[in-house]
Amino acid sequence: MRFRALGPLAGELDGRPLALGPPQQQALLAMLLLREGRPVSVRELLDGLWGERLPARAVGILRTYVSRLRTLLEPERRARRPATVLVSAGDGYALRLSAGSLDSGVYEARLREAGRLRAAGQTVAGYKELGAALGMWAGTPLAGLPGPYAQRQRERLTELWLSAQETHFHCALELGRHADAVGALRVFAGEHPLRERTQALLMLALHRTGHQGDAFAVYAAACRTLDAELGVGPGPELRALHARLLKSEPEPVRAQPVPAVTRCPVPAQLPLDVPDFIGRRASVARLGGLLRDASAGKTMAVASLTGLGGVGKTALAVHVAHSLREEFPDGQLYVDLRGGTPAPAESSDVLVHLLHSLGVADRDVPEGTEERAALYRSLLAGRRVLVLLDNVRDTAQVRPLLPGVRGCAVVITSRSRTIVVPGSRLIPVDPMSEPEALALLGAIIGPERVAAEPDAAHELVTSCGFLPLAVRIAAARLLVRPQWSLADLAARLRDEPGRLDELRVGGVGVEAAFRRSYEMLEPGAARAFRRVAAAAGVTVLGRFTVAAMLGTGAYEAREAMESLVDAGLLEENGTDSYCCHDLVRLFARRQLERSADPDERAAAMVLRSRTNKSVLPAGPRRSAPALVPTSISCPAQRA
Repeated sequence: MRFRALGPLAGELDGRPLALGPPQQQALLAMLLLREGRPVSVRELLDGLWGERLPARAVGILRTYVSRLRTLLEPERRARRPATVLVSAGDGYALRLSAGSLDSGVYEARLREAGRLRAAGQTVAGYKELGAALGMWAGTPLAGLPGPYAQRQRERLTELWLSAQETHFHCALELGRHADAVGALRVFAGEHPLRERTQALLMLALHRTGHQGDAFAVYAAACRTLDAELGVGPGPELRALHARLLKSEPEPVRAQPVPAVTRCPVPAQLPLDVPDFIGRRASVARLGGLLRDASAGKTMAVASLTGLGGVGKTALAVHVAHSLREEFPDGQLYVDLRGGTPAPAESSDVLVHLLHSLGVADRDVPEGTEERAALYRSLLAGRRVLVLLDNVRDTAQVRPLLPGVRGCAVVITSRSRTIVVPGSRLIPVDPMSEPEALALLGAIIGPERVAAEPDAAHELVTSCGFLPLAVRIAAARLLVRPQWSLADLAARLRDEPGRLDELRVGGVGVEAAFRRSYEMLEPGAARAFRRVAAAAGVTVLGRFTVAAMLGTGAYEAREAMESLVDAGLLEENGTDSYCCHDLVRLFARRQLERSADPDERAAAMVLRSRTNKSVLPAGPRRSAPALVPTSISCPAQRA
């Protein structure tokens, strides 16, 4: 379980967002979270939630919230079994979570570590630790939660953040990074005009960069603001700094030292090649041709592999990259940008990793993103390096990471089809053909098992939608249960409502792969996905059909569908028509069943009843559409 308090309260269990309930219930959860496992008495909880305005039956309401939270936090706990997460403790309750489960706890630990490093004279390390802590901030803590306790914690955490920001600026000035700090300091000082320490830091930064007139203007503005708002003059620290600056000459702007690049081994960071890579001949040939042209110095190639989650984009990229390692003798760099997660990698942090990989010492890494990107491009000049950027979220994330010279090549994998990079080539990655899926199944479990049950093998890979991830999971289940026949697993997969549950093993599941794309959707697009992708009895959806299903105009329907195509959840099937992979359809139906909208849940019940009537018994070999007659399928999938 993970929880976020540095912003609106949020939580997730096994990667799935938790519906935390009404604000008062969330406020109770926040109290228990911020006590970090220590018991909280009922009296304290009542005071923290309502203060002196206790409602009638306050204790009963509190116990109802506790009961709901226990169900939320331990959904698989059996009735009458004692809770192990939200436990009774004395005359109150305690929340037992593993260390690091709450972001504010990690945040405060980083602030303490930064203070320790600064006290030990390690200013650079302290500066970076402060930056990491500040990077966790996501807005007003516990935003919108009622009660005196939540308000006190909002004020406490906000003050910690303000002080940490000031200390971060202070460290920047200690390290001579005045020019880099001025812009951000101006904004921060404008937002907090009554914080005298902030005004003093801005004055000092301006003076040291040769803008002494601006520094004195900041002092004059601070004096006016303090007098107008509080009826007081500036404090002793601000007055003393003003007096010192009046007597001294401005310090020259310090030049940034030229980074020293140490000799390091040639980077070879590619993940392990997939030993049972199957098929994809056309895509392998196309990607290989682009990379060979780049290594020959003809261009700086950028190839973007896009497709549905679990379709094998990374496996394809890694396989081709390994096969062409000798074409890039100066190294192969790899970074997972976590684009499908709530916390994608920041380009600036990725550049630090890339610079370290190219031999730049930590002390010589520039501060700004643009400066880091410029140094990165300079180091790649004259080299032949292959860069694999996995799980890219968007164009802004990837643009600073591109080399600027011929001889290098970049391979991007992304679920999004909207990565716009000049000169890039888009390579769509589709589900496998049936022969490829059968070959993959045989490569994992043994070709003799596939040959012994050809009809069951056909039904199994068809139920997997020929999606490589699904086929691999099915094969893994057969490996760990050798007593199962292929027909046994095929029969399990025949049950549509439970199919996604069957396609999960060892913490890896098809549903999780789709969920990452779904959770990145805007609310309107998510609603369109639930209503359209889960529909039954339709093969290809035109925009007018979609408009009727969504109750919108044709233009709005097209915009919604295009956003789902861009997210990799739908596929285009000609102009203004769309289709959906069978497993994505089942995922959409599950979201429909879980929707807060009663109309959507009613529609889901109708779909489930139709599905139960349409499931076919096991029998002789048949084509993919006949197995699931109500699916939305692309012609390519039926081939």
